[in-house]
Amino acid sequence: MWRMAAAISGILTFVTAIAGNVLAQSPQTQTLDQRLTQAASENRYRLEYIDGAFSGPAWEILLREARKAQFFLLGEEHGIAENPKLAAALFRELTSSGYSKVAIEISPPIAAQLDRVLREDGLEGLRDLYATPGGEPAFFGMKEEAEFISAVRDAVKDKSPVLWGADYEVSGDRQLIAMLEAKRKPDDAETALAALRQASNQSWVKYFETGGPQFIFSFAGDPELVRAVKEAWPRRDDHASWVLDTLEETLEINKLWVTGNSWASNERRGAFLRSNFLRHWRAEQKKENAPKVLAKFGASHLVRGRNNTETYDLGALLPELAEIHGGEAFSVLVLPGAGAMTAVLNPTDFSYAPAPAKDGYARGIEAITTAAYGDAFTLIDLRPLRPMLGSAARDASADMKRIVHGFDMMLMMSGSTASTELVHPKPDPASLLDRAQ
Repeated sequence: MWRMAAAISGILTFVTAIAGNVLAQSPQTQTLDQRLTQAASENRYRLEYIDGAFSGPAWEILLREARKAQFFLLGEEHGIAENPKLAAALFRELTSSGYSKVAIEISPPIAAQLDRVLREDGLEGLRDLYATPGGEPAFFGMKEEAEFISAVRDAVKDKSPVLWGADYEVSGDRQLIAMLEAKRKPDDAETALAALRQASNQSWVKYFETGGPQFIFSFAGDPELVRAVKEAWPRRDDHASWVLDTLEETLEINKLWVTGNSWASNERRGAFLRSNFLRHWRAEQKKENAPKVLAKFGASHLVRGRNNTETYDLGALLPELAEIHGGEAFSVLVLPGAGAMTAVLNPTDFSYAPAPAKDGYARGIEAITTAAYGDAFTLIDLRPLRPMLGSAARDASADMKRIVHGFDMMLMMSGSTASTELVHPKPDPASLLDRAQ
């Protein structure tokens, strides 16, 4: 035994000596931020964007990683014109690798409506839909975003739905109610639905008269009105149930928000996003091959683990779901870089205007973003940085740890431009005003 102990002691002494030499050679004078910047610079790749086409080392890396994945996640700061163009170009290339679904940040019923309109009439059909009150969903009134969903719809040639909505619905309650009105239902359900329609109309009248976002029905409506329709319509089809669930959850989530319970609102929204995605996924499980899915959402929805609102969202679900089914998820954080502009929503009239890029998601990770090229888009592999941000990295901010461990790569779009509005006839509120009298 003493011989074994002596041998182990000798090995430990040898290992300690080696470690000491390594430490002596390491850049002890560098701060954690400096080491992160150096590592980011050593793991960065150029993404060229010339004449509407993407190329370069980063393009090939994105395609390679996406082809291996079951879920390819693009977590973005909204309003960057070039990001939906990138997403569309990637999806077109990835259809040959099994990608056939795109998950987006609107409700399932409205996504299905957009899918059908695009399949039948393309972008012109979308413009016609947007000309009706409530026809334009959040984000997809931006020209580049509308072109993105049109491009992915065109890339899949069969008639099966491509767009998977997974969120609640900010402005589409009038469209959702119209879907329910078109269905046969008991008389009591007709009466309850008429009350819901009247409340929606009256709320939107106040919005049109004042421009006050607080009168948007999804923030002002009473979820009890939706529950009354549910109770009066017990034997409804699955589509009606999903529409009613969307209306009810939207009103409940935003009711929490407007009463100051922001964490509870975000927690409930995250749960709804996860349940909606699983609803799509389980339906696909009945088929022979599960689809590969590109998901494009605001970054907080797709970060792995606990997100920016201290809740759990799709980013917590999808990597685990992929592994359960023998696959993997690959995630990219997309941010505007130096000199970039983004489109910002004006909620008083649902218009978009260019503004200097916000630093919300980039705040606290300047040690990484400073490694971006100034004259090109820059893809930075975050995975080699993770060992620096283990439990011993007490100097690192929570934001830095969340981003590096929560995304596999980060794309900085230096010099990117703001999204623009899709030109379409503006809806005439007069018909709604007359109806609400």
